[in-house]
Amino acid sequence: MIKTIQFPIKGTFYYAAELAIEMQNLSLNVPVKFKREPNNPYDLHAIQIWSSHSVQEDTSSQLLLGYVPRALAKQLSPSMQAGIQYIPCITHLAQKGKQIEINCQIQVNFSWFITLKIQLICFWIKQQQVLNVLKKRFKFY
Repeated sequence: MIKTIQFPIKGTFYYAAELAIEMQNLSLNVPVKFKREPNNPYDLHAIQIWSSHSVQEDTSSQLLLGYVPRALAKQLSPSMQAGIQYIPCITHLAQKGKQIEINCQIQVNFSWFITLKIQLICFWIKQQQVLNVLKKRFKFY
């Protein structure tokens, strides 16, 4: 069952997402790259998201944009370790001051149960993102 899922990139504030936007390396429907980080001390299933455009003409250096949300990375990491490659692309890009929102989408091909589980995780992640925006807007603590 092939299904498209969307999710926000986490940690864009701490990595080079702002630089990638300034250099115009990011736009809608631009592919980005996943890279597993099994040696991450905080999350064994961590998946980095890198820009696919080079910073300079003559180098292939890329910019770290952030990470796949932890709950979703836990579901995708085993399949990546088994050799499945995902082709993520940017579906939403917004910047307000230092706050950057970047959403990705990928297509997954799992059983209906795992696909449903992944969709529920993505729904939950999006709801948390909306709640955080509302907290900041109305200064709830």
